[in-house]
Amino acid sequence: MITTDYKKIFNLDKAVLDAIDPEIHKLLSFWNSREDKITVHTSGSTGNPKKINIYKNQMIASAKNTLGYFDIKDNSTFLNCLPMKYIGGKMMLIRAILSKSKIVLYKPSVNPINQLDTEIDFIALTTLQLNYLLEKKHIFKKIKLAIIGGGLVSENLISKIQNLTTNCFQTYGMTETISHIALRSLKNCTIKTPYKCLKGVKVGANNKNQLIINSKELDIENLVTNDKVKILSNKEFLFLNRTDTIINSGGLKINPDEVENKILKSLGDNNFFIDKIKNDKFGEEIILIALKKIKIDLLIESINLIKDKKIQPKKIYIVDKFIFNDNQKIDKLKSKNYAFKLKRVHKISI
Repeated sequence: MITTDYKKIFNLDKAVLDAIDPEIHKLLSFWNSREDKITVHTSGSTGNPKKINIYKNQMIASAKNTLGYFDIKDNSTFLNCLPMKYIGGKMMLIRAILSKSKIVLYKPSVNPINQLDTEIDFIALTTLQLNYLLEKKHIFKKIKLAIIGGGLVSENLISKIQNLTTNCFQTYGMTETISHIALRSLKNCTIKTPYKCLKGVKVGANNKNQLIINSKELDIENLVTNDKVKILSNKEFLFLNRTDTIINSGGLKINPDEVENKILKSLGDNNFFIDKIKNDKFGEEIILIALKKIKIDLLIESINLIKDKKIQPKKIYIVDKFIFNDNQKIDKLKSKNYAFKLKRVHKISI
Protein backbone atom coordinates (compact mmCIF):
# COMPACT_ATOMS: atom_id res chain seq x y z
CA MET A 1 0.00 0.00 0.00
CA ILE A 2 1.23 3.50 -0.88
CA THR A 3 -0.08 6.82 0.38
CA THR A 4 0.84 9.81 -1.77
CA ASP A 5 -0.79 12.76 -3.53
CA TYR A 6 -1.32 14.24 -6.99
CA LYS A 7 2.16 15.87 -7.02
CA LYS A 8 4.33 13.43 -5.07
CA ILE A 9 3.19 10.43 -7.10
CA PHE A 10 5.15 11.72 -10.12
CA ASN A 11 8.36 11.65 -8.06
CA LEU A 12 7.97 8.14 -6.69
CA ASP A 13 10.55 5.61 -7.77
CA LYS A 14 9.42 3.32 -10.58
CA ALA A 15 10.26 0.22 -8.55
CA VAL A 16 8.01 1.42 -5.72
CA LEU A 17 5.11 1.96 -8.11
CA ASP A 18 5.79 -1.31 -9.94
CA ALA A 19 5.40 -3.18 -6.67
CA ILE A 20 1.77 -2.03 -6.67
CA ASP A 21 1.10 -2.13 -10.41
CA PRO A 22 3.63 -1.76 -13.29
CA GLU A 23 1.03 0.16 -15.32
CA ILE A 24 1.01 3.14 -12.89
CA HIS A 25 4.40 4.44 -13.99
CA LYS A 26 3.42 4.04 -17.66
CA LEU A 27 0.28 6.12 -17.15
CA LEU A 28 2.14 8.84 -15.25
CA SER A 29 4.83 8.99 -17.94
CA PHE A 30 2.16 9.37 -20.60
CA TRP A 31 0.39 12.09 -18.61
CA ASN A 32 3.60 14.10 -18.28
CA SER A 33 4.52 13.66 -21.93
CA ARG A 34 3.45 15.46 -25.10
CA GLU A 35 1.76 12.31 -26.35
CA ASP A 36 -1.94 12.89 -26.91
CA LYS A 37 -3.17 9.28 -26.89
CA ILE A 38 -2.64 6.04 -24.99
CA THR A 39 -3.49 2.45 -25.90
CA VAL A 40 -5.96 0.82 -23.52
CA HIS A 41 -7.00 -2.82 -23.27
CA THR A 42 -10.62 -3.89 -23.03
CA SER A 43 -11.20 -6.38 -20.21
CA GLY A 44 -12.32 -9.31 -22.36
CA SER A 45 -15.00 -10.36 -19.90
CA THR A 46 -17.61 -10.71 -22.65
CA GLY A 47 -15.45 -11.31 -25.70
CA ASN A 48 -11.91 -11.26 -27.01
CA PRO A 49 -9.79 -8.47 -25.46
CA LYS A 50 -8.80 -5.71 -27.84
CA LYS A 51 -6.74 -2.53 -27.85
CA ILE A 52 -8.13 0.92 -28.53
CA ASN A 53 -6.65 4.43 -28.43
CA ILE A 54 -7.90 6.91 -25.82
CA TYR A 55 -6.99 10.62 -26.05
CA LYS A 56 -6.00 12.94 -23.20
CA ASN A 57 -8.78 15.37 -23.93
CA GLN A 58 -11.29 12.51 -23.64
CA MET A 59 -9.83 11.43 -20.30
CA ILE A 60 -9.93 14.98 -18.96
CA ALA A 61 -13.56 15.45 -20.06
CA SER A 62 -14.58 12.11 -18.53
CA ALA A 63 -12.78 12.81 -15.24
CA LYS A 64 -14.32 16.28 -14.92
CA ASN A 65 -17.77 14.81 -15.59
CA THR A 66 -17.42 12.39 -12.66
CA LEU A 67 -15.88 14.97 -10.33
CA GLY A 68 -18.68 17.40 -11.12
CA TYR A 69 -21.45 14.82 -10.75
CA PHE A 70 -20.33 13.94 -7.23
CA ASP A 71 -19.15 17.46 -6.38
CA ILE A 72 -15.73 16.13 -5.36
CA LYS A 73 -13.59 18.90 -3.93
CA ASP A 74 -9.85 19.50 -4.15
CA ASN A 75 -7.72 17.78 -1.52
CA SER A 76 -10.05 14.78 -1.27
CA THR A 77 -8.66 11.28 -0.69
CA PHE A 78 -8.95 8.66 -3.43
CA LEU A 79 -8.32 4.94 -3.01
CA ASN A 80 -7.50 2.89 -6.09
CA CYS A 81 -7.35 -0.90 -6.07
CA LEU A 82 -8.28 -1.44 -9.73
CA PRO A 83 -5.64 -2.58 -12.25
CA MET A 84 -4.19 0.31 -14.24
CA LYS A 85 -4.08 -1.80 -17.38
CA TYR A 86 -7.77 -1.07 -17.87
CA ILE A 87 -9.77 2.13 -18.17
CA GLY A 88 -11.37 1.94 -14.71
CA GLY A 89 -8.04 2.06 -12.89
CA LYS A 90 -6.56 4.66 -15.23
CA MET A 91 -9.49 7.03 -14.79
CA MET A 92 -9.46 6.80 -10.99
CA LEU A 93 -5.86 8.03 -10.99
CA ILE A 94 -6.59 10.81 -13.50
CA ARG A 95 -9.59 11.98 -11.43
CA ALA A 96 -7.34 12.13 -8.36
CA ILE A 97 -4.69 14.13 -10.22
CA LEU A 98 -7.16 16.62 -11.69
CA SER A 99 -8.87 17.17 -8.32
CA LYS A 100 -5.48 17.73 -6.62
CA SER A 101 -6.21 14.93 -4.19
CA LYS A 102 -4.43 12.56 -1.87
CA ILE A 103 -4.00 9.08 -3.33
CA VAL A 104 -3.99 5.69 -1.60
CA LEU A 105 -2.84 2.84 -3.85
CA TYR A 106 -3.49 -0.83 -3.09
CA LYS A 107 -2.18 -3.75 -5.13
CA PRO A 108 -5.08 -4.89 -7.34
CA SER A 109 -6.64 -8.23 -6.39
CA VAL A 110 -10.09 -9.69 -5.81
CA ASN A 111 -9.67 -9.02 -2.08
CA PRO A 112 -7.28 -6.04 -1.85
CA ILE A 113 -8.16 -4.36 1.46
CA ASN A 114 -7.85 -6.03 4.84
CA GLN A 115 -7.53 -2.90 6.95
CA LEU A 116 -8.15 0.77 6.33
CA ASP A 117 -6.73 3.47 8.61
CA THR A 118 -7.41 6.46 6.35
CA GLU A 119 -10.69 8.25 5.71
CA ILE A 120 -11.52 7.71 2.01
CA ASP A 121 -13.67 10.12 0.01
CA PHE A 122 -13.84 8.09 -3.19
CA ILE A 123 -13.20 4.46 -4.13
CA ALA A 124 -13.95 2.36 -7.20
CA LEU A 125 -14.61 -1.38 -6.86
CA THR A 126 -15.56 -4.30 -9.04
CA THR A 127 -18.60 -6.30 -7.95
CA LEU A 128 -16.28 -9.12 -6.92
CA GLN A 129 -14.17 -6.80 -4.74
CA LEU A 130 -17.36 -5.43 -3.19
CA ASN A 131 -18.43 -8.96 -2.29
CA TYR A 132 -15.19 -9.60 -0.42
CA LEU A 133 -15.16 -6.16 1.21
CA LEU A 134 -18.67 -6.71 2.58
CA GLU A 135 -17.19 -9.47 4.75
CA LYS A 136 -15.35 -6.62 6.54
CA LYS A 137 -18.21 -4.12 6.81
CA HIS A 138 -16.37 -1.98 9.38
CA ILE A 139 -14.11 -0.77 6.56
CA PHE A 140 -17.05 1.02 4.94
CA LYS A 141 -17.29 3.34 7.95
CA LYS A 142 -14.20 5.06 6.54
CA ILE A 143 -15.47 5.27 2.94
CA LYS A 144 -17.80 8.10 1.89
CA LEU A 145 -18.42 7.24 -1.77
CA ALA A 146 -18.03 4.03 -3.78
CA ILE A 147 -18.69 3.40 -7.46
CA ILE A 148 -19.28 -0.22 -8.47
CA GLY A 149 -18.63 -1.61 -11.93
CA GLY A 150 -17.31 -4.60 -13.80
CA GLY A 151 -20.35 -6.85 -13.70
CA LEU A 152 -23.86 -7.51 -12.52
CA VAL A 153 -24.77 -6.06 -9.13
CA SER A 154 -27.27 -8.67 -7.99
CA GLU A 155 -30.36 -7.98 -5.90
CA ASN A 156 -28.71 -9.96 -3.13
CA LEU A 157 -25.64 -7.72 -3.24
CA ILE A 158 -27.79 -4.57 -3.34
CA SER A 159 -29.62 -5.69 -0.19
CA LYS A 160 -26.31 -6.09 1.66
CA ILE A 161 -25.25 -2.46 1.12
CA GLN A 162 -28.50 -0.82 2.23
CA ASN A 163 -27.33 -0.33 5.82
CA LEU A 164 -23.91 1.02 4.89
CA THR A 165 -23.15 4.69 5.54
CA THR A 166 -21.22 4.70 2.24
CA ASN A 167 -22.99 6.18 -0.78
CA CYS A 168 -22.84 3.44 -3.43
CA PHE A 169 -23.43 3.94 -7.15
CA GLN A 170 -23.48 1.42 -9.97
CA THR A 171 -21.68 2.56 -13.10
CA TYR A 172 -22.48 2.01 -16.75
CA GLY A 173 -19.66 2.33 -19.24
CA MET A 174 -16.89 0.62 -21.11
CA THR A 175 -13.42 1.29 -22.46
CA GLU A 176 -14.87 2.86 -25.60
CA THR A 177 -16.75 5.43 -23.47
CA ILE A 178 -13.64 6.28 -21.39
CA SER A 179 -15.07 4.69 -18.22
CA HIS A 180 -18.66 5.33 -17.10
CA ILE A 181 -21.12 7.61 -18.88
CA ALA A 182 -24.06 6.93 -16.55
CA LEU A 183 -24.68 6.11 -12.89
CA ARG A 184 -27.48 4.91 -10.66
CA SER A 185 -27.71 5.03 -6.88
CA LEU A 186 -27.85 1.63 -5.19
CA LYS A 187 -29.50 2.96 -2.05
CA ASN A 188 -33.24 2.16 -2.03
CA CYS A 189 -32.68 0.75 -5.49
CA THR A 190 -35.19 -1.34 -7.46
CA ILE A 191 -35.21 -2.82 -10.95
CA LYS A 192 -36.96 0.39 -12.02
CA THR A 193 -34.14 2.64 -10.80
CA PRO A 194 -32.65 4.07 -14.01
CA TYR A 195 -29.14 5.00 -15.00
CA LYS A 196 -28.71 8.77 -15.28
CA CYS A 197 -26.27 10.08 -17.86
CA LEU A 198 -23.42 12.39 -17.00
CA LYS A 199 -23.14 15.90 -18.40
CA GLY A 200 -22.98 16.09 -22.17
CA VAL A 201 -24.00 12.45 -22.69
CA LYS A 202 -27.18 11.54 -24.55
CA VAL A 203 -28.62 8.10 -25.22
CA GLY A 204 -31.08 6.45 -27.56
CA ALA A 205 -31.78 3.00 -28.97
CA ASN A 206 -32.10 1.28 -32.35
CA ASN A 207 -34.92 -1.01 -33.49
CA LYS A 208 -33.28 -3.88 -31.60
CA ASN A 209 -33.36 -1.80 -28.38
CA GLN A 210 -29.56 -1.65 -28.30
CA LEU A 211 -28.22 1.38 -26.44
CA ILE A 212 -26.70 4.12 -28.60
CA ILE A 213 -24.41 6.67 -26.95
CA ASN A 214 -23.48 10.19 -28.09
CA SER A 215 -21.22 12.76 -26.45
CA LYS A 216 -19.42 15.68 -28.09
CA GLU A 217 -17.20 16.17 -25.03
CA LEU A 218 -16.04 12.56 -25.10
CA ASP A 219 -15.89 12.47 -28.91
CA ILE A 220 -18.42 9.61 -29.06
CA GLU A 221 -20.74 9.52 -32.04
CA ASN A 222 -23.54 6.95 -32.40
CA LEU A 223 -21.74 4.22 -30.44
CA VAL A 224 -23.97 1.13 -30.66
CA THR A 225 -23.52 -1.18 -27.68
CA ASN A 226 -24.39 -4.84 -27.12
CA ASP A 227 -26.75 -3.84 -24.32
CA LYS A 228 -30.52 -4.03 -24.59
CA VAL A 229 -32.17 -1.13 -22.77
CA LYS A 230 -35.43 0.71 -22.21
CA ILE A 231 -35.01 4.41 -22.97
CA LEU A 232 -36.85 6.71 -20.54
CA SER A 233 -35.41 9.94 -21.99
CA ASN A 234 -32.24 11.01 -23.78
CA LYS A 235 -30.62 11.17 -20.31
CA GLU A 236 -32.08 8.09 -18.55
CA PHE A 237 -32.39 4.40 -19.34
CA LEU A 238 -33.05 1.01 -17.78
CA PHE A 239 -30.52 -1.76 -18.47
CA LEU A 240 -32.24 -5.00 -19.52
CA ASN A 241 -29.52 -7.41 -20.64
CA ARG A 242 -26.57 -7.93 -22.94
CA THR A 243 -27.59 -9.12 -26.39
CA ASP A 244 -24.43 -11.24 -26.71
CA THR A 245 -25.08 -13.28 -23.53
CA ILE A 246 -28.73 -14.19 -24.22
CA ILE A 247 -29.29 -17.97 -24.34
CA ASN A 248 -31.48 -19.10 -27.23
CA SER A 249 -32.84 -22.50 -26.25
CA GLY A 250 -35.36 -23.85 -28.74
CA GLY A 251 -36.45 -20.30 -29.60
CA LEU A 252 -36.83 -19.34 -25.94
CA LYS A 253 -34.65 -16.30 -25.12
CA ILE A 254 -33.17 -16.70 -21.62
CA ASN A 255 -31.43 -13.84 -19.78
CA PRO A 256 -28.69 -15.42 -17.59
CA ASP A 257 -28.67 -12.43 -15.22
CA GLU A 258 -32.36 -12.95 -14.43
CA VAL A 259 -31.83 -16.66 -13.74
CA GLU A 260 -28.88 -15.89 -11.46
CA ASN A 261 -30.99 -13.40 -9.52
CA LYS A 262 -33.82 -15.91 -9.09
CA ILE A 263 -31.40 -18.46 -7.63
CA LEU A 264 -29.65 -15.89 -5.45
CA LYS A 265 -32.92 -14.81 -3.83
CA SER A 266 -33.31 -18.15 -2.07
CA LEU A 267 -29.71 -19.40 -2.04
CA GLY A 268 -27.84 -16.33 -0.80
CA ASP A 269 -24.58 -17.79 -2.14
CA ASN A 270 -23.05 -16.25 -5.26
CA ASN A 271 -20.36 -18.86 -5.94
CA PHE A 272 -21.88 -19.76 -9.29
CA PHE A 273 -22.77 -18.34 -12.67
CA ILE A 274 -25.12 -19.21 -15.52
CA ASP A 275 -23.81 -19.99 -18.99
CA LYS A 276 -24.70 -22.06 -22.04
CA ILE A 277 -23.53 -25.00 -24.15
CA LYS A 278 -24.47 -26.15 -27.63
CA ASN A 279 -27.40 -28.55 -27.85
CA ASP A 280 -28.27 -30.53 -30.98
CA LYS A 281 -32.01 -30.40 -30.27
CA PHE A 282 -32.46 -26.87 -28.87
CA GLY A 283 -29.46 -25.02 -30.31
CA GLU A 284 -28.28 -23.86 -26.90
CA GLU A 285 -28.78 -25.23 -23.41
CA ILE A 286 -28.62 -23.36 -20.11
CA ILE A 287 -26.08 -24.66 -17.59
CA LEU A 288 -24.76 -23.64 -14.19
CA ILE A 289 -21.11 -23.63 -13.14
CA ALA A 290 -20.43 -23.57 -9.39
CA LEU A 291 -17.51 -23.74 -6.98
CA LYS A 292 -17.26 -27.03 -5.13
CA LYS A 293 -17.70 -25.29 -1.76
CA ILE A 294 -21.30 -24.46 -2.66
CA LYS A 295 -23.98 -26.60 -0.97
CA ILE A 296 -25.36 -28.65 -3.83
CA ASP A 297 -28.57 -29.70 -2.10
CA LEU A 298 -29.46 -26.06 -1.38
CA LEU A 299 -28.47 -25.05 -4.90
CA ILE A 300 -30.76 -27.67 -6.46
CA GLU A 301 -33.54 -26.62 -4.10
CA SER A 302 -33.14 -22.99 -5.21
CA ILE A 303 -33.18 -24.00 -8.88
CA ASN A 304 -36.38 -25.99 -8.35
CA LEU A 305 -38.03 -22.90 -6.85
CA ILE A 306 -37.88 -21.22 -10.28
CA LYS A 307 -41.48 -21.43 -11.46
CA ASP A 308 -40.68 -21.49 -15.17
CA LYS A 309 -39.12 -24.93 -15.63
CA LYS A 310 -37.92 -23.98 -19.12
CA ILE A 311 -35.30 -21.61 -17.72
CA GLN A 312 -34.00 -23.96 -15.03
CA PRO A 313 -30.39 -25.08 -15.60
CA LYS A 314 -30.45 -28.77 -16.53
CA LYS A 315 -26.82 -29.43 -15.67
CA ILE A 316 -24.47 -28.25 -12.91
CA TYR A 317 -20.74 -28.31 -13.45
CA ILE A 318 -18.64 -28.26 -10.28
CA VAL A 319 -15.15 -26.70 -10.32
CA ASP A 320 -12.55 -26.07 -7.62
CA LYS A 321 -11.91 -22.52 -8.78
CA PHE A 322 -13.00 -19.79 -11.18
CA ILE A 323 -10.52 -18.21 -13.56
CA PHE A 324 -10.29 -14.42 -13.37
CA ASN A 325 -8.98 -11.92 -15.87
CA ASP A 326 -6.60 -9.11 -14.91
CA ASN A 327 -9.55 -6.84 -14.13
CA GLN A 328 -10.78 -9.10 -11.29
CA LYS A 329 -13.78 -10.25 -13.30
CA ILE A 330 -14.67 -13.91 -13.73
CA ASP A 331 -13.52 -14.99 -17.18
CA LYS A 332 -16.63 -17.00 -17.93
CA LEU A 333 -15.35 -18.51 -21.16
CA LYS A 334 -12.09 -19.77 -19.61
CA SER A 335 -13.91 -20.90 -16.45
CA LYS A 336 -16.43 -22.82 -18.56
CA ASN A 337 -13.71 -24.44 -20.66
CA TYR A 338 -11.88 -25.31 -17.45
CA ALA A 339 -15.06 -26.95 -16.14
CA PHE A 340 -15.39 -29.05 -19.30
CA LYS A 341 -11.75 -30.17 -19.24
CA LEU A 342 -11.50 -30.84 -15.52
CA LYS A 343 -11.60 -34.57 -14.88
CA ARG A 344 -13.11 -34.03 -11.42
CA VAL A 345 -16.13 -32.21 -12.86
CA HIS A 346 -19.47 -33.65 -11.82
CA LYS A 347 -22.52 -33.31 -14.05
CA ILE A 348 -25.77 -33.24 -12.12
CA SER A 349 -29.06 -33.49 -14.02
CA ILE A 350 -31.93 -31.55 -12.45
